[in-house]
Amino acid sequence: MTATTGKAGRGTLLKMGDGGGPEIFTAIANVANFNGPNESMTMLDGTHLSSGDFMEKIPGMKDGGQVAMTCHFDPTHATHDATTGLKKKFDDKILTNFRLDFSAIWATNNLVSFAAYVNLGQIQGSPNEIITRSVTLEVSGAVTWSTAA
Repeated sequence: MTATTGKAGRGTLLKMGDGGGPEIFTAIANVANFNGPNESMTMLDGTHLSSGDFMEKIPGMKDGGQVAMTCHFDPTHATHDATTGLKKKFDDKILTNFRLDFSAIWATNNLVSFAAYVNLGQIQGSPNEIITRSVTLEVSGAVTWSTAA
């Protein structure tokens, strides 16, 4: 039996770029979980009168999809606030560079980079739970895989 090469998500960082040159990426505070990017490709119907009994498909455009995350909400943190954080990116409709950084887990192929717009979801809390905020990053353009510099 072969042992799994799967890894736990502990140590993964979701980082946000500052737009500078060179760009500095800072880990978004308190990310509890993430999902994505969910890359997809539109399939075009290439079926014609001589296709026979089966449809023919042709690849169309690719879509980087979304990255959804849940954060332990902290409106005073620089990566969450309305001055430099996610709220600022949302309010000003700023296309921002993000990275999923797996370098604490894998030695190679450990960065997933993409540009995205921020959509802020609900803030949720109850007496015996941490207040959370859901955030969706709407990917614009390509999703690239690389190694950390």
